Amino acid sequence: MTIKADLERCLRSPYLWEDESKREQVAQQLEGARELLEQARVSFQEEDEATGLKQAWGAMYRAGRALVYAAGYDVDGLRCLEIVLWAHYVGQGLDEEDMTAFRQAQQLVGPPEAAVERARAFVEKVTGILQKAPAG
Repeated sequence: MTIKADLERCLRSPYLWEDESKREQVAQQLEGARELLEQARVSFQEEDEATGLKQAWGAMYRAGRALVYAAGYDVDGLRCLEIVLWAHYVGQGLDEEDMTAFRQAQQLVGPPEAAVERARAFVEKVTGILQKAPAG
């Protein structure tokens, strides 16, 4: 099945729908991603690896959701979130390695330095994509 067909299937499901008003929340999602990334760093410094891994993944998830919102959708499902990223952003700022890192982060495995670096790189890449995106 193609990404376009997957996107259409998600749009027919209860997990993804068009919602232009979500564009107004992109900055809030991105700020939340940055906050979670910093919290992950602190958690790892305090040797709380489980919390840090969850926060690093949360940073990536919030950054991904910022892209979904920027595309004019709302989402209630991880698979459909990934499909939107593939359909709208892979080849337009994200690449397959970014999507692999996104998937790896969901496993909540370390080491801490790798988890923070993976999240940092993804949040920075999303920030760059959003800065280049045309308004509205």
